[in-house]
Amino acid sequence: MFLLCLLTFIVLKALTGEAEVVDDFNTCSEYFYQHTEPSGMDQNAKKICQMLENEGYYYATLYSVHHKIPLYSAYTLDPKCLTTDQQRSTFPWHIEPQISHFSEPYMDLESDFNKNIIKRKQAISNDYSATGYDRGHLNPNSFQCDRQATFTLTNVAPMDACFNRIQWKNSESSLRRLLMDQLKEDEDAVVYLVTGTVPNPNSTIPKRENSEDSQRVTVPSHIWTAVCYKHNTKDEKSFSFGYIGKNQPEISIIPMSVSNLNTKLSELYSSSSQVSIKIFVDDCFAGNVKSENAVKMFVTKLPEYQRLQMTTDVLNTFNAGKRVSDSNIDSPQYEVTGISTKIRSNSLHSYSTMAEEMKNMGSACLITTAKKRMFNAEKSELRKRDVSERSESVDCQLVPEKSVAGWQTAADGSLCQKVSDTSFGCKCTTKSDTRPCCSSPCLYRKEQKSYLCYSGPRLIQCSPQYSLITYKGEMCKDNYPCATYGYDYYWCWKDSGSWDYCSPPLWQSKAKDGNYCRNNHACAKYGKSKPYCYTDYDNDEKPCCISDDCFSAVNGKICKPHYPCGYHGHKYLWCYTTDDSWDYCCKNCGH
Repeated sequence: MFLLCLLTFIVLKALTGEAEVVDDFNTCSEYFYQHTEPSGMDQNAKKICQMLENEGYYYATLYSVHHKIPLYSAYTLDPKCLTTDQQRSTFPWHIEPQISHFSEPYMDLESDFNKNIIKRKQAISNDYSATGYDRGHLNPNSFQCDRQATFTLTNVAPMDACFNRIQWKNSESSLRRLLMDQLKEDEDAVVYLVTGTVPNPNSTIPKRENSEDSQRVTVPSHIWTAVCYKHNTKDEKSFSFGYIGKNQPEISIIPMSVSNLNTKLSELYSSSSQVSIKIFVDDCFAGNVKSENAVKMFVTKLPEYQRLQMTTDVLNTFNAGKRVSDSNIDSPQYEVTGISTKIRSNSLHSYSTMAEEMKNMGSACLITTAKKRMFNAEKSELRKRDVSERSESVDCQLVPEKSVAGWQTAADGSLCQKVSDTSFGCKCTTKSDTRPCCSSPCLYRKEQKSYLCYSGPRLIQCSPQYSLITYKGEMCKDNYPCATYGYDYYWCWKDSGSWDYCSPPLWQSKAKDGNYCRNNHACAKYGKSKPYCYTDYDNDEKPCCISDDCFSAVNGKICKPHYPCGYHGHKYLWCYTTDDSWDYCCKNCGH
C-alpha cells in the first residue's frame, strides 16, 4: 500500500509543470515573432514563461491579476503534432504560486495551497463552477499534442460554453488543418500564434450570494487569435492573418488581416483610455498576396453555418435556393443563377471595417444609402457607439471584388479590354491606353494613409470599390461605381447621364473644429481649390483633415514627425508641417 502511494506521488510530481513569473520575456522570447512581444497591453500584467518541470519552456502568457484572466498566450505549433493523434487529453488543473507570492518556482495543484490566499491574485477552479462558462484554453491543447502545461488556470478565460465548444473549437480545428497542410507542403517554416482576450469589466463570474466569492473573474467580451507563418528561406511563402469572435453563443468567427485585427483590438481596448495594439512586428507580411489567400483558405475550412449571419427571411430564401441546388446533384435540372445581398451597418466606421474584411474574401459592399451622423470627435469612443443606428446606418450591396486579377478592371476602376497578369505585374489595356491593375485586393494601408494593392511584387495605388452614390446622394450607374478613373478625385457617371463627385473613402476624416465629417461628405476638394467637408446639414464648408490621427493637417498637409497636432500654447490646433510651414490640424495630441 505504501509503495502504491509512493508511486502515485511520483506520477503526480512528474505531471507537475514549472512556470516562471518574470520581469521580461527574454527567457521564452522564441514564442514571439522576431522575439518581440505584443505591445499596447496592460503594462502591470504578470509575464509568465510556462514550462514543465525539468523541461524547456512551452509558451508565454501575459496574465492580468486585476481581471484574473490571461490577456494573451503566445505559442508555436509543434511540428510533431502534425502526425500525432489529436484526441484531447485531460490533466489536473494547476495554479501559479508565484503570482500569489509563494516561493515555489513551478505551477502546482491548487489543492496543495491555501485557496483563500491563492484566490486573492488569481482564479481558482471553483470560480467556474455552475456559471455556464468553460475554462477556455488560449493556448489550445490540440496545438501542443498532449502537453499538460496548457492545463493551468493562467492559460484559460471564461468562455461561453456554446461559443467555446462549437464556434471557437471549430475555428481552432480549421486553423490547425490549414497550418498542417501548409507545413507539410513547405517543411521549413515556423508558425507563431497569439490568442488573447478583451476583458469586459461589466461582466464577471461567479454570481453568488457570498460577496467574498462573487464576481471575482472578468468575462472577456471577445476572444481572438493572430497567426504569423514565417518561412525560413522564402519570404514570399510567409503570411499572416487573424480572427475574432464575440464571447457569446451562436456568434460567427470573423477573419481579417493582422493590421485590421490590431485596429479592432485598439478600438475595443480604448473604451476607457486610448491604446494602440500591435501584435506582430511589421504585422508579419500582412497585405501580401499569400496573406490574403490565407484568409480565404481559412474561411473555406470553417463549417458552412459559421460563415454566414443573416436575418430569418434572408436565411429562408438562401436555404430555399440551396435546397434547389442540392437537389440537382444526381440529375441536374435547376441552376441558381443569382443572389442579391444587402447589408446594413450601424455606423460608417463599422461599414469600413466590414468592407475591408470582405475584400479579403473576394467581395465588396457598395454603399447605396448613407444616413446622417453628427457627434463631436473629442467625445469618448463610448459616445460614438451610443449614437443610434437610425442616425448612423449605412446600407450597402454585396458584389464581387473586381479590383483583383481575373476581373477586367484597372487599379483606378477603369474597364479593361484585356488584362495580362504575370509575376512582374498586372497590366490593363483600355480603349485609349495601358494602365496598371491589381493582383490582390485594394486595401487601406494605415501607415501610408492610402489605398494600395499588389501588382505582381509591387505595391501600387488603387481605387477601392466602395460606393454607388454621389456626394449629393444620387445613384451612380451600376457598371460605373465611384472610383478615380485616372483623376485625382472620386467620381461616377449617374443614372441621369451626367457625372458628379463622390465622397472619397476616408472614413475618419474630420473638420478643423474637431467634428467628424458628414457620412457622405468626407474631406475632399469637390471641384474647389482646397479640401473641405460638411459636419452638419447646414452645408457650412469647413477646412478638414483626411484622417483622425495626430499628424494630419488641413489642406492635405502632414505634421512633422516630432511635432504632432496640438494647441502648443495657442487657442487653436496647429502643427509645423513637412513643407517647413505650419497649418491648422484636427486632433489634440499635444498632451
